Amino acid sequence: MFGRRRRGFLRQAIQGSQDVELNSLEDELARKQERIADLELELFDAQNDLRRFEAEVEGRLGASQRRLEELEKELVQARRQAARRAQWGERAASPDLMVDSVDQFERTWRRDESIEPPPPKPVEDEDIRVEVKALYRKLAKRFHPDLTTDPAEKAWREGVMAEVNQAYADSDLAALRALDKRPDRSVELAPKTREQILAEILTEIKRLDRLIPQLESELRRVIQSPLLQLKLEATLARRQGRDLLGEMASELRVEIARLEAELASFS
Repeated sequence: MFGRRRRGFLRQAIQGSQDVELNSLEDELARKQERIADLELELFDAQNDLRRFEAEVEGRLGASQRRLEELEKELVQARRQAARRAQWGERAASPDLMVDSVDQFERTWRRDESIEPPPPKPVEDEDIRVEVKALYRKLAKRFHPDLTTDPAEKAWREGVMAEVNQAYADSDLAALRALDKRPDRSVELAPKTREQILAEILTEIKRLDRLIPQLESELRRVIQSPLLQLKLEATLARRQGRDLLGEMASELRVEIARLEAELASFS
């Protein structure tokens, strides 16, 4: 009787120590999964904010910037023609005169400026944006592929998250609400042995250890991009009662007027 009790105690002690190891690894995996989810949310938000700001910049400055570039090219041609006239006099207009090599190169490789970019996407109502972002964060926490180690479940979650990401990018509140009604799991998962669970957790921890630095690097790249820096400056200016993009648009108009006047002087 004593031997059976002792063997039972040893068996429970071994199982208990094993559970401590497994629970510790599960906690470590959960922390890394949360870090991945937070990084990807930050990255997705930053990229979407940039796209919205880029659309605003295009809507307010794009036409003026293209006009300025067009004038600068016309001025290069006008100055070159003026220099040719000064050098060749009336012969500058002769077809027998050798074509300037730079002129020929630019005609050959000049981009077609007649193709207009697509119109910027209108910025949605602020209340809708708040709800869209809140729903997106909720759905990402539920369906993020890195919150499971099961291959079949991960594949299903990737499909759902693709829909979530698209709805968020489109600011489609109705689609996000519909996705919120989906069940958390696609199928009932078959039970696994402790050894299978342990192996999957260790493999997933190693994968996440490689992925985290990549996401951190990509997030730094987006945060340090010139466009995001301009967005931050515009936000700060708005808090100070200034319209930075409006000021830039005004400066562009002044420069356009100056170049148009210079171009007219060659006529």
